[in-house]
Amino acid sequence: MTTPRSPYTLRAALRRQTVLVLALLALAVVVAVGASGRAPLAGLLLALLLGVLALLRAVAPTAVVGALAVRGRVTDVAVLGLLAAGVAVVSGAPNL
Repeated sequence: MTTPRSPYTLRAALRRQTVLVLALLALAVVVAVGASGRAPLAGLLLALLLGVLALLRAVAPTAVVGALAVRGRVTDVAVLGLLAAGVAVVSGAPNL
């Protein structure tokens, strides 16, 4: 007989929040690109990340996206989509 695994371990938390952990790692890469002096590229990468997260929130079940599910599905997708569009527009601005 096996003992049940505790839901309070780091492994269990990472399993529940896989999408969030991967999004934070991708964000760290975007910040590193921006810190290297490539702000327009970092803006486009951030817009792409937000767009992918919006798509994931739209199609994946709430249990899969974990902490990305903050409000209702439609509200989350709309907010992430608007943020992605806004960042994409701003990153294309001259003199950035």
